[in-house]
Amino acid sequence: VKGSVNIPLDTLPTQLAKFKGKKTIVVFCRSGSRSSMAKSILEKNGYSNVINGGTWEDVNQYVK
Repeated sequence: VKGSVNIPLDTLPTQLAKFKGKKTIVVFCRSGSRSSMAKSILEKNGYSNVINGGTWEDVNQYVK
């Protein structure tokens, strides 16, 4: 998806600082499963501005 940053789920806990100051965080993946886990990890670490966008196809339809 244009403008997105790929952060593999297994590395997410070590990259939390990249999200500081972001107004909204949209997570997505190929199937929607990992994005659900990513949302949970972010919320457990204090981020309340996380949206599970589902699959990359779902998110890509809104980004032009």
